[in-house]
Amino acid sequence: MTAPPDWHAADKAYQLHHTTCPQCRAAGLNPGGLERCPDGAELWATYQQAGDPPHFTWLRKRRGGKKP
Repeated sequence: MTAPPDWHAADKAYQLHHTTCPQCRAAGLNPGGLERCPDGAELWATYQQAGDPPHFTWLRKRRGGKKP
């Protein structure tokens, strides 16, 4: 089994792209209504695979997860 991507790295990569891509910004404002550009879609998929933000400890507790 492969480890999920590092959340901080995935977040930073997507956010850097998102700030300069009008298509990805529009998709973020209209989830399910618009698609991200090919580069943004790949970065977004990696971000999603990284899981919940590490600072959301309350969410992990609610789901029965353990702290990393």
